Amino acid sequence: MELHIDIELQGTILLVTAKGNAAFDAALRLYKLVFDTAKEKGVNKILVNTLAVSGELTTLDRYQLAAELAAYLKRHQMNPRLAIVGVPPTTDGFGVLVAQNRDVTIQAFDTLQAALTWLSRWPS
Repeated sequence: MELHIDIELQGTILLVTAKGNAAFDAALRLYKLVFDTAKEKGVNKILVNTLAVSGELTTLDRYQLAAELAAYLKRHQMNPRLAIVGVPPTTDGFGVLVAQNRDVTIQAFDTLQAALTWLSRWPS
């Protein structure tokens, strides 16, 4: 099943639910769509739920994805608070670390509640 997302604005949080198989090109395209949607809606809190995503990207793909997305945010002068919810092997935190090293405010969680609690600490 191809990777796809549903995007929904819930108050001050852009809730993104991803489903399907992990794939680099699809993930890059969909994250850019998420960032563009957040900018259009004027929100800076994004929760990406990847619990329904299967498979895993290579370490090199995770690095490249995080680096390209960090550069995309910088080019578009965006600084969102990004919470990623997922579990290994799909989400292992490596991409989060790469993005954090590029000044992206991002954190990985294994539950939606933990992600929402973290996001609630940031002003809207």
